Amino acid sequence: MRLRAWAWLALSSIGWGILSAATRPRYGGTLTVELSNASLMLDPTRPLDSASAQGHLSPAITETLVRLDARGAIEPQLALAWQHDPDNKRWRFSLRPKVTFHDGEPLTATNTAPALLAVLKRKYGDVSITAGAQTIVIQFEHPMPELLAELTRPETAISRKSDTNPVIGTGPFRLTAWEPGRRLTLAAFEDYWDGRPFLDSIVISLGTGPARADVFDIPFGSTRRVVPEGTRIWASPPSELIALLAANPQSTLLQALSLAIDRAPIVNVLTQRRGEPAFGILPQWLSGYAFLFQTAPDLARAKQLISQLRLPPISLTYSANDSFARAVADRVALNAHDAGITIQPTTNPGGSLTLVRRPLASVDAPAELIILLNVLGAADRAGTIDPTRPETWFEAERALLDDHRVIPLAYLPELYGLAPRVHNWEAVPKRDPIRLNLENLWVDR
Repeated sequence: MRLRAWAWLALSSIGWGILSAATRPRYGGTLTVELSNASLMLDPTRPLDSASAQGHLSPAITETLVRLDARGAIEPQLALAWQHDPDNKRWRFSLRPKVTFHDGEPLTATNTAPALLAVLKRKYGDVSITAGAQTIVIQFEHPMPELLAELTRPETAISRKSDTNPVIGTGPFRLTAWEPGRRLTLAAFEDYWDGRPFLDSIVISLGTGPARADVFDIPFGSTRRVVPEGTRIWASPPSELIALLAANPQSTLLQALSLAIDRAPIVNVLTQRRGEPAFGILPQWLSGYAFLFQTAPDLARAKQLISQLRLPPISLTYSANDSFARAVADRVALNAHDAGITIQPTTNPGGSLTLVRRPLASVDAPAELIILLNVLGAADRAGTIDPTRPETWFEAERALLDDHRVIPLAYLPELYGLAPRVHNWEAVPKRDPIRLNLENLWVDR
């Protein structure tokens, strides 16, 4: 009996060793990625625009002074420490020592300040930066309590360029080849300050392909990929807002249209239950209060509101190369027709209504709300937000919705197909649930 027990224990140990070896992270190998959008631009003055799907690649190449941790709190990245005056106008950042760019140049205040100033200057005219040895001081003429949240955005990442390299960053991967509109190749940065990533290299193909890569996005619409058997599907939290934006707000008409729209078919049919109905600007997981804006369609009330109006046909502009936007526009027009409102979807610019798609750029709720309000033409509302007072976020959203200049329709997640050999994807949302943290991944070889 003891012999059998010993033998069982030995076999169990061998089996556990094999299982552990199969799941233990491995260094090496190449990850292939396919992204359906071929419009990626590499410009160090606008590092991998966070308002595009390719913005998720930015943290792999370039880094910001600070970033968000798994709980959404600010933590150090290229800056180890910071402090500010009581008015939040003067901010001092101490840079992390022994950080180098991909070309071997050390990170210093002198080469950090120009890139950061260029980005902040475009948004805030009253900003200046003073560089010391490993310290930069950012000075504003107005209070900037939201600066840390602003500095988590990919646009504020620190990078340089050369005659042969459009982006030289400090991230875990360095750019080795760039074919605009076709392919991007990255290699592990051996001297990365936070440790070498698992992968040796990443090859990113741009434009819709046959979904043969290790990782590929699954866009909504007619370009939706055929997913190979055995592929795992990963969905991010809702990370893109679909909404109607009015060029000339007409409160009664737009209120009626909002009441006429049934968001359930958009979510259940057009997104195949992958999306969520949107009644506010920020999704529930980010704001915590989106459910308070929820309403039900009310055709009777919509007809009553427009019964005394003489309405000409309303044009609704959508992007010409976006089949999903066209399907949403047609659905909106159908709902509007049931209420007695004629909407004509068109790809011509200048419509009375515009269908907008806006991906989230940040997982910091007040920072993202300020971004969205400015994009949606409500800078006046953005100015009322105090990042330290959540009630001001709600009030700003509520005021915008009451104006009916924006009608939210749906939130979309990002969908990715993962080949069986890709591992550790579950670690991706822990840092940032709306971006690809490729340094966490490893592959079977």
